[in-house]
Parts: sequence; structure tokens; C-alpha cells
Amino acid sequence: MKKLLIFLILGFPYVLFSQVYYNFQKSKPINYYFQLDGKGSLIYPGVQEEKFNVSVKGNLKIEMVEFENDVYTLKITPLKTIVKLNEQIVEDMTKSDIESSSIISTYEVKMKKNGQIVEMNEIKKGILTLSQILFLLPMFPEGLSPDKKWKQKISAFELPGIPMCGLEFEYSYEKKDDLSEILLFANQSIKETKKDRDINITFTGKNNSKGKFSFNEKDGEITDFNGNFSLDLNIKYEIPSPINKKIEKISTKINLNLNAQFSKFPSQSN
Repeated sequence: MKKLLIFLILGFPYVLFSQVYYNFQKSKPINYYFQLDGKGSLIYPGVQEEKFNVSVKGNLKIEMVEFENDVYTLKITPLKTIVKLNEQIVEDMTKSDIESSSIISTYEVKMKKNGQIVEMNEIKKGILTLSQILFLLPMFPEGLSPDKKWKQKISAFELPGIPMCGLEFEYSYEKKDDLSEILLFANQSIKETKKDRDINITFTGKNNSKGKFSFNEKDGEITDFNGNFSLDLNIKYEIPSPINKKIEKISTKINLNLNAQFSKFPSQSN
């Protein structure tokens, strides 16, 4: 009875609260199939509404380069990609097993064991980037317990030289034996202002998103993800005229609805 009491006192907190980590090995690259399908529109001054649809699919190969000071250095390479814009094929690499995409960037990423990305560098630059999707990966907090919730924030997307607003996502954790479920959810009203030199930029809109990660805690790997991301964003630029100092206002409206999924290959190969 005494031993049981000691176990309950010392072990019960561990049962309730635990730490979940990602695990990568040099000898075992992880390969995923991914697919992004979406449609959207763009409205800006002097141009009629531009509607578009996009489809991107292929494989992602994740290789561990090194592990130092509890930080993984990972190489993430898009392979066998096919990219369509408005039903037109922009890239088709499906016939090659080794050549990486020229449209989607290849990255070197430094990630802590809990999933926090501390550095990201393009080692082969492309037109499209999956960097924002990588920042959506769960960053596990300490002391995980059933129904534990936390928030993560990422930039909406990147435009060279222009700061963008942040998107907030809420995560909830549910343990199911070795396979955990992490739900992603957003119902964010966007209202943010930034300044870029003399330009005031105001963002308003709505971020409605949801998704589910499956995570194998024994292997330290995400097994799959399915989600939908819906973004309505209004951007207003207030630009002072260099001649008469009057403020010129320019507005842009962006609408995006994107379905995303990826899943780990059943068997791994180099």
C-alpha cells in the first residue's frame, strides 16, 4: 500500500502532464505526400477583380542534417511536384525521383524538439513557398494534458518589402494511446495597423480556419493533416505625397479559400 501511495504521489502528475517531442534521425528521412487546392480573388485600384484557382501537389522529403544543442537542422525538399494555376500546368516534375521543384522553394530549417522553428533559410529559391505552412506545425508547450489549448501566430503571407498582418490559431491536444490528435481552429477578426517608413498599413478582415493533425508520440512524427483555411483581408495603404504632403489612400482586397492535406508515406525510402 505504501508503494502504491508513493507511485500515486510521484507518478500521477506525470500521467496528467507530459512533454511531446518531434524526433528526426539522419538514417531515416521522412517522406510526405502533400496537396493544396484553393481558389481566391484579388481586387486593387484600376483593375477588375482577378479570380484564380491553384492546385499544388507532390512529395516533401525531410532529412535531418544535424542535431546540436537540442535543435534539429532539417532539409525540406519538394519532389515530384505538379503545379497548376487556372488549370494551366506551370510545373510537372512527376517523372523525376530526384530533381527538386523549381517553383517551390527548398528550405533548411532549424527546429527545437517541441516544434518551435527558430530559423528558416531558402537554399533553392522558388516562386512559391511552403514556409507559412511549416510555421503551422504544432509547437508543443510544456506540461501537455488532455484538452490542453495554446495559441500560435504566423504572418498571413509574404510580399517582398511589405509587412503583413498576423494570423492567430488556437490548438487543442487530445491523447489517444500513442496517436494524439491536435485540432487547429481560428475565428479571428483581423484589425491591425503597421508602419513601413512613412506608409501606414491597416489590415481588417476575417480568418476562419480549421484542421486536424495526427501525431505519433512514440515515433515523434506527424502522420497526417487535413484542414481548410479561409481568409478575407482588406488592406489600406496611406501614402504621403512627396510633392504636397497629402495622404493618398490605396485599398486592396484579398479572398482566399485553401484546402490542405499531407500524409506520411506508409514505408520510408531514401
